[in-house]
Amino acid sequence: MIKVLPGHISNLIAAGEVVQRPASVVKELMENSVDAGAQNISLIIKDSGRTLIQVIDDGCGFSPQDAKMAFLRHATSKISTAEDLNSIHTFGFRGEALSSICSVAEVTLRTKQADDQTGYEVKYAESKLMSEGQTSTPTGSNFVVRNLFYNVPARRKFLKSDATEFRQIVSEFSRVAITRPNISFRLTHNNADVFQLNPATLKKRIQDVAGRDMGRELVEISVDTSLIKISGYIGRPEDARKTPGNQYLFVNNRYFRSPYFQKAVVKGYEGLIAGDLLPSFFIFFECDPHKIDVNIHPSKTEIKFEDDFAIFDFLLSATRESLGKNSFMPSIDFDMEGAPDIPKIKRGFYTPPPKVDYDPLFNPFRMSPGDFDENSVAAIDRRFHSGYGTTPGGTAPGDYSDPYNQDQLFSDSAIPQKPVMQVGNRYLLTTIKTGVILIDIKRARERILYERYLDALNEGRNLPLQSLFPVTIEADIKTVSILQENLSNLRFMGFDISIEENSLTVKALPNGFNDNSDSLSAIIDTLVSDLSEDGRDFGKKSKERLAGQLAKSGSSGKQESLNNLEAQTLIDTLFACREPNYTPGGNRCLAILSLEDIEKFI
Repeated sequence: MIKVLPGHISNLIAAGEVVQRPASVVKELMENSVDAGAQNISLIIKDSGRTLIQVIDDGCGFSPQDAKMAFLRHATSKISTAEDLNSIHTFGFRGEALSSICSVAEVTLRTKQADDQTGYEVKYAESKLMSEGQTSTPTGSNFVVRNLFYNVPARRKFLKSDATEFRQIVSEFSRVAITRPNISFRLTHNNADVFQLNPATLKKRIQDVAGRDMGRELVEISVDTSLIKISGYIGRPEDARKTPGNQYLFVNNRYFRSPYFQKAVVKGYEGLIAGDLLPSFFIFFECDPHKIDVNIHPSKTEIKFEDDFAIFDFLLSATRESLGKNSFMPSIDFDMEGAPDIPKIKRGFYTPPPKVDYDPLFNPFRMSPGDFDENSVAAIDRRFHSGYGTTPGGTAPGDYSDPYNQDQLFSDSAIPQKPVMQVGNRYLLTTIKTGVILIDIKRARERILYERYLDALNEGRNLPLQSLFPVTIEADIKTVSILQENLSNLRFMGFDISIEENSLTVKALPNGFNDNSDSLSAIIDTLVSDLSEDGRDFGKKSKERLAGQLAKSGSSGKQESLNNLEAQTLIDTLFACREPNYTPGGNRCLAILSLEDIEKFI
């Protein structure tokens, strides 16, 4: 009953753990290049890694014998004894990467060491050596991976869209590039350069990877203890975003995921940011390799710390200390160095202001006897007595044209039929026959926009636009990729956005979209947050989900005061909806307080 699996089947099983998508191949090959001592690493991608993944470096290279052995399972140069597992300083060490990759793809390696006259080339497919021989190649290694998952059609079928897979590749590329700011990196996708990173400082490297605006958003964090050293940068509270992506943790220059430590950072922002926002952070841990275990997951992105509770406290206190040291409020600079000299007034040349003569007993409202006549007295009498029944002469109010007639000023036509009161720029309060009704402005807008967008989708018509002055916004590669993937759908829904490299130009928003005083970058951030769910193809989502996402984005933002006409229009439009009581997410839009309920509070 028990049998030993053949090598090609066991390799496929191992590949399922190590190579999950094209980004997994990118991670393993780039980490090998860094371990080889390369100073220049180029990553070339075609069709988001489905067709081609190529990594070229100028590292130490392989000898012909090592080039063939590197593709064997559990072949590694990083460890030789069991004790070495407790002091790992390199990225890779398992010896499973190349073996797993060549079992699900066609792999070619051209490599040369500095002392060799010629290079060597090996080709593998389905874990078998297909060919080998000498070749002409520069010093270093050149890995070419073609047709990923060609022999595992089920795995290839369940790959996500090209834009989604490319975003994963960019994430893996960024994680390696940030840890080695002294190395030059280059990323090319479909013959177009995406990143060209020259050696730089850590902060400059973060700025090059995460966006040009990121450098202005970061403040330094640092703490040094006998247990661990923490350094890096965290974002300012006002720059926190809804979209994840700029949350990085590294230990001994190795990227890892840790919801536990991320919670420590977010807790340090408690009271400074809203609960649905995430701060940016790039935090590096340095500790004794004997006190961590990196060998608990095939992808090596989960790490066990010996003193994780103490590190949590150190990280929390370091975050709060950094936020406390850096003032985020405008300050007054009293440094007078370099300020222009203001000449002092010399008393000898001072001229007092001229004196003005006036009569202190003069009263401009006192009239002389000649100023009065019968007509003026009658006019004054009408002004003060109109609106109180009849005038002394028996004239009914409103029978004459008088600019001071209060009956005309406060006539029924000038008073709205239903009084509307706005409470805290968040709620509307108005009366009904049985009591009062309280309406949440934000949720009411979300319901109105949802039904408007849903009707547009069902009827196949475009929403009318509200044009803006074109505004250009700097964006990171992830934001650009998400919007580029969904551009046709967004245009159909009323967003006029043009994309050029790492910048967005917003020309129009859907009619009724709530931009208020919010910056367009905040609107784009909310929109990207709604569209960036991994594992879903936005083009295939249901119409209800699409309408709900855009309605949520359109209704978000700072609440501002509405005038009476706007408030009444919002109420009328809400009650014209098919389901005015709830938002698409199930939250209540309104509440009714009956007279009996009101009596309980009095």
